Amino acid sequence: MFFLKYLPTQSLLLNYREHFPEGSEPQIASQLEMLRKASLLLRDLDDFFREHDLSLTRFLILVILDGASNGLSHTSIVDRIDVSSPVISRSLGALVSDGMVEVITDAENKRLKLNRLTRAGRERLLALMPGYYEILLRG
Repeated sequence: MFFLKYLPTQSLLLNYREHFPEGSEPQIASQLEMLRKASLLLRDLDDFFREHDLSLTRFLILVILDGASNGLSHTSIVDRIDVSSPVISRSLGALVSDGMVEVITDAENKRLKLNRLTRAGRERLLALMPGYYEILLRG
């Protein structure tokens, strides 16, 4: 995350530009502003999900599984979320323990395990969606 509360001043950015001519001050300033806004948005989302005893990663898994009625393999989930495989494994384990995700065997390939959203998982997802969207819209 980007933790600067106050972005560098124009004069400081211009000073850096003298040392790094390939940097364009307006671009740098706008990128820093974007990083700051994204960090504040992520903090708000983290707070929201913490209040609801969930994490952003677990929420995103629920969203992805909601769009895959037949379920998804662990590898497919990792491909869709920019998080490491061990983090996805722990998150899926917690979601299974909480009854929001179930593990099923693929009908065509009995060796393949799929993760599928349960009714409880979908209800939880839909209950969280208004607060999630509210944060995104205000950010």
